[in-house]
Amino acid sequence: MLILATVFISAGGYAINDYFDRKIDRVNKPDAQIVGRLISPRYAMLYHMFFTSAGIILGTLVAYLSGQLFLAVVFFVVSGLLWFYSTTYKRELILGNVIVALLTALVPFIILLFEINLLAGEYGISFRPVSRFLFIWVAGFSFFAFLLNLIREIIKDVNDFKGDQAYGKRTIPVIWGFSAAKHIISALTVLMIILIGLAWWLFVPDMISLAYFLILFILPLIFVLMLVNNHFENKFWHRADIIVKCIMLAGLGYMVVVSVIIKHLT
Repeated sequence: MLILATVFISAGGYAINDYFDRKIDRVNKPDAQIVGRLISPRYAMLYHMFFTSAGIILGTLVAYLSGQLFLAVVFFVVSGLLWFYSTTYKRELILGNVIVALLTALVPFIILLFEINLLAGEYGISFRPVSRFLFIWVAGFSFFAFLLNLIREIIKDVNDFKGDQAYGKRTIPVIWGFSAAKHIISALTVLMIILIGLAWWLFVPDMISLAYFLILFILPLIFVLMLVNNHFENKFWHRADIIVKCIMLAGLGYMVVVSVIIKHLT
């Protein structure tokens, strides 16, 4: 139910975002536009209301069944942020990018929010050392999700430059220019490469993790650096966007890999 609540609220957020962005999408991606071409704006709003309401109800039910009804506020706050992001925040410089990145980071962290008190109640004082271990792991996944999504958001702003400029969105490429966007993306990407190396050195210094990090994280990030620094054509920025999405998927895959390492190789 927690997974469905997250998926439904995300779906509702996408629907309302496409509803308010249909004019911009007509410029940026006319062939891929859904609302206003395949689905009427009225139905998009209905989809938003249905999925968001279903997500809030499911999330509240999970909070109630876990004996932590106060956590239901998370689903109301996230739904509100997605609405205001689509209507207001995404048009503000940097703010919209940071909000989307934070909401992405919340996805793994919300599991810890629900589980931590239940685990403490089940295991008592013996859970304290484990709680620190769990927090470090989940916070690590959340932080890298935030950083990677922030990189992708700025890359997406470069891809959407024409429509954003035409309709007055205050994105980094529109206000500060392509060069500034390139430098910010490069700085964040280099920071992420360094932090991935530190994470391996401090927390998972095994050869399987090293190979996984090098092949699926660091080398693709280096390729992203090459694309954004050597090309200004839209097709290369689109490729960088696809690579970042693949890195996100690889990040999820590492949850499975590290589980196998902990259970069978340590």
